[in-house]
Amino acid sequence: MNRHTWPLAALCAVGLYAITCPMYAPAEAAEPVAPVPTVGLAVQPGGLLIQDVIPGRLYDLEEKTGIALTVYNRDNREHSYTLSTHRPSEVGNRRVPSGYTDIIDPSWLWFDKTEICVPALGHAKVRMYLKIPGTERYLNQHWSVSVGVVGKPEPGDMLRLAVYPRFEIETAVARLSKCQLRGSRSVQLGPTVLVFVGLRPGTRQRSEFVLCNSDEREHRYRFETLSRGEVSEGRGIHISGGFRWMPDPNWVRTRWPDVTVSAHQVREVPVQVRLPAGLSTPIADWEQIISVRRDDGETGFVRVRVKQE
Repeated sequence: MNRHTWPLAALCAVGLYAITCPMYAPAEAAEPVAPVPTVGLAVQPGGLLIQDVIPGRLYDLEEKTGIALTVYNRDNREHSYTLSTHRPSEVGNRRVPSGYTDIIDPSWLWFDKTEICVPALGHAKVRMYLKIPGTERYLNQHWSVSVGVVGKPEPGDMLRLAVYPRFEIETAVARLSKCQLRGSRSVQLGPTVLVFVGLRPGTRQRSEFVLCNSDEREHRYRFETLSRGEVSEGRGIHISGGFRWMPDPNWVRTRWPDVTVSAHQVREVPVQVRLPAGLSTPIADWEQIISVRRDDGETGFVRVRVKQE
């Protein structure tokens, strides 16, 4: 499969942040025999991180961020495609990124049309809409949803092209006081973003997130501050728009390397950010990831941000 790149772009709107991941999502085609023209399908964006989604609010992604779903037809004939949304574990490569879970209901993301006709060697755009039901249970969530773009069968076609780009959705954050999704298999955390403002070299600040065990038995949770390299090695976590990776992940520490939480209980996890004295790197808007891994292999994560005043 040939993979084309798309420049990383951070697009900001009030209450909503979206980052296009650096790729197209092309479909694989059979090797042509000359002079048969090359056939192909590609979709942009090939990945999308949508953050700060407020439950109950309707988002027109093109209006708010300038991002539309663009379908490219690389054949010299026009083609029609159907559009749909799915849980990533059910389509494509069936992978869900570490720290995310399948979206509860894929229909929360939809399009202004469910079928499009794309001209030969041309493209067509589709508007995308997102609305998470308005309940506090859906705060602090990290979900993944797949978009299906599937070619409609046509007479004489021996190949039906399809592609399933995956989008990640992170809802608005809040402090947890109880388990939000009873019986859920996901690792429940809150707030899933910690912000530290006004740090100077040689100073430290503390905050905390709350960990909830909604299972019927106790679980042990292990904390790990990820390096940029560890995140890039297939974990599927992208940095937030407007932030850079923190120069040293060791500047962020949890009080304990792991904790045990009883069934249906919550536990505060203190977090400290300390900048070393004599720091020569100019302080910028930095971000770091704390991975939370449960003893059954389920994972979640917290974003730690250092912001300039």
